Amino acid sequence: MAGTEDNERKNRNETRWGLRRPRRRGRVRIDMTPMVDIAFLLLIFYMVTTVFSRPTLMEIAVPPKEAAREPEPVAEYRLLRLFVDKNDSFYYQIGKGMDQPEKVDVEALSGIIDEKNRNVDDLVMLLKLDQQSSYSSMIQLIDIIQNVEREINAEIALARKINSDFNKDEYSVRFSLENMSAYDEYLLDMANMERR
Repeated sequence: MAGTEDNERKNRNETRWGLRRPRRRGRVRIDMTPMVDIAFLLLIFYMVTTVFSRPTLMEIAVPPKEAAREPEPVAEYRLLRLFVDKNDSFYYQIGKGMDQPEKVDVEALSGIIDEKNRNVDDLVMLLKLDQQSSYSSMIQLIDIIQNVEREINAEIALARKINSDFNKDEYSVRFSLENMSAYDEYLLDMANMERR
């Protein structure tokens, strides 16, 4: 009897649903297009509003072009020549008393530049660099010159504070950059040969 009841229930269910299978649920599909749009908009927003680091520049006072005129002759005793060879070695030469440049290390070069700027009125420095010398050597040399200029100007400012009658103008170092000539290379070679 139990078997007939089960069959009747089964037949009733078949007639209610028919011979159809129960429906399957459809797959859920998430549209990611708006999410990608938002991500790209945020990326563009941050790229546009970000402040990128600016390259650091070295300030050099250059005279205006209309002030360009014929070069002034400079007395030999007022001309300090600073050389940097292809091995980034430093040399200096001043006046007629020095036939050949003398090799000097960086620490001593600062003292020489300071002493010559203090003792020689209207000193002009001529920086001659070999084309194969490193850029950092030139920067190092200019930094030394600017440090000497700062020290001298700090002393002038201090003297003005102490003595109000002291009226010396700010000190400005004069220098020029040039490529080393074949003759300059010859002088440095001769100086190196004599040192050996």
